[in-house]
Amino acid sequence: MFPKLIEILFFLPVFPRWLLLLTLGALGGGLSAQPKVFPARGFAKILTPEKANERLERFREFHGLNPSTEAFHHGFLLRFRLEHYPRRGEVNTREGSLCGLAFGHGLIRLDLMGETDKKGKAFLLRNGPEPEAWLNSFDGNGSKQLENTDLFQPFAPGMGHTLFDLMMPFVFWDGRYQKSGRVIGRPSHLFEFSPPAWASEAVPTLKKIRLALDDVYEAPLRVEFFGRRGVPDKTLGLVSLKKVGETWIAKTLDFRDALTSARTRFTVTAAATDLDLGREVFTPAGLAETPKVSEELLQSIE
Repeated sequence: MFPKLIEILFFLPVFPRWLLLLTLGALGGGLSAQPKVFPARGFAKILTPEKANERLERFREFHGLNPSTEAFHHGFLLRFRLEHYPRRGEVNTREGSLCGLAFGHGLIRLDLMGETDKKGKAFLLRNGPEPEAWLNSFDGNGSKQLENTDLFQPFAPGMGHTLFDLMMPFVFWDGRYQKSGRVIGRPSHLFEFSPPAWASEAVPTLKKIRLALDDVYEAPLRVEFFGRRGVPDKTLGLVSLKKVGETWIAKTLDFRDALTSARTRFTVTAAATDLDLGREVFTPAGLAETPKVSEELLQSIE
């Protein structure tokens, strides 16, 4: 299954954990017609409670890096394409960009291009146990802070990916090590997270989220969202990677909705790293300004 991805994972000398930026955003199985329960026997050594806690804490620490402690020249900008494949009907496509002051930090900016004659949108996402998000719709009303329920809505109407998927705030929830198994051919460890009160109020049907971390590289391979059923309602999975300079990024992610049988593919089309991005564009007021990156610095990875 996915031989190209598996080959890359096995032979990478270093596999940075900032792949979780795109859950994530964001992540590699869950690509079959219907999400399946993780196989979980005989593929990875069972962790002791102490080792499981160490791995989870390392994951949390990296995912919540404070950009104010980062030096310059660590910024990035990724251009992406969203392709939504409904069960029936035509494919819907949107484009945009993601940028930040450093990979792994808890502050992300998302710029979504408009459709035809419609204006675009700019989002500012601040991760943490109680995440925050702001939106500027370029309608003359400035930026507004979003409600918790907005985090679980598709940031592009009709698509599958949500702001919550990009932020992955569930890593800060009450987490428990469940078992070890194999995901997309990789020995992996499974952790489950229970939603806090604010998330349960926003999405009453959300019961738990399951994360698969690679045993060797501690990178996220798959995220599953469980509702009232015994199988995942939604799955976010890593499909492929791409090296940009000395940096490996998650090139393709698939979001599958078992309730609607729809799939949304997130593909990075161009990337620029080692940038100096002004901090002002990572503020609610700064959403009105567009991050400026020279076209010469963007490397196409189509």
